Amino acid sequence: MPNILYKNGGENMICTYDLRGVLPFVSPRIREVLKKIENYDDVCEIRIGKNMPLSLSLVRGAVFVSENGKFLNSPCSAFISDGRDIEKTLELMTNGSVYAVADEIKNGFLTLDGGYRVGICGSAVLNGGKVSYIKDISFLNIRIKREVFGCADKLAEYITAGGNVKSTLIIGEPHSGKTTVLRDLARILSDRFLYRVAVADERGEIAASVNGTAKNNVGALTCVMNMCPKRDALNMLVRSLAPEVIIVDEIGSDADFFAVKNAVMSGVSVVATKHGASFSDAEKFLKFFGCAALLSRKNIGQIQKIIQTGDKYA
Repeated sequence: MPNILYKNGGENMICTYDLRGVLPFVSPRIREVLKKIENYDDVCEIRIGKNMPLSLSLVRGAVFVSENGKFLNSPCSAFISDGRDIEKTLELMTNGSVYAVADEIKNGFLTLDGGYRVGICGSAVLNGGKVSYIKDISFLNIRIKREVFGCADKLAEYITAGGNVKSTLIIGEPHSGKTTVLRDLARILSDRFLYRVAVADERGEIAASVNGTAKNNVGALTCVMNMCPKRDALNMLVRSLAPEVIIVDEIGSDADFFAVKNAVMSGVSVVATKHGASFSDAEKFLKFFGCAALLSRKNIGQIQKIIQTGDKYA
């Protein structure tokens, strides 16, 4: 697996990524195009649509891809994927049985062996007002597995000062590295500070568990509650796993709010993430966290500022 050395605020971090590892899961036509790409370093997502130009999400933005693997700013000369590419890619991703992963598909994503996440778009089939399946799948968004070891060092030192982990809210915009920081923080708190860590991994993005095994490194003292709604996962973890720290991604609803509140009031430290461009965007939630960290979009996982929640947000 390739490594990139990032310099982040004077700290060196090792970023591991593995775009080539996803190639066996895509259709042969798209695989041949992707093999011709010269620079994989910035690729965050592969976006495949039915009768649509093949595109990639990079750290710096979106590009299209030509048949010879060149990056384009316009879709005019881009490689066009078709329905056969979607069908073959799904066949490879599901070992020939799409129905075997129907429960994942109805939630709008798949988790592949190796820790890759695939977003799925198509026509929702409703049963009793709830999505029971997604048919006529027309778009796949493959998120490239990326682990940045060391990106949470500064945050880990800050929130463990004083001997107990401060409950912490990590705020950032899309592609700022919120989940990446959470993953690294779970590993550091577990392996370096020897805390009992539990991960409430509702969408399988933190640990990327497949058949009960975490494909991402989240620490030797870390247990994972996978694919369970955050509210239920937090309650079960507090009651039965005796964690000292719970890690949870993407809080936002009232149910999430009360689940975090109950966990904190039970004496468990919670580290969570939330979408936002500033501390004020998460003001409703800050009262239950001892500190908050704001991420920058300049580098994946770069911490722009850490505050105690009694501070002003300026």
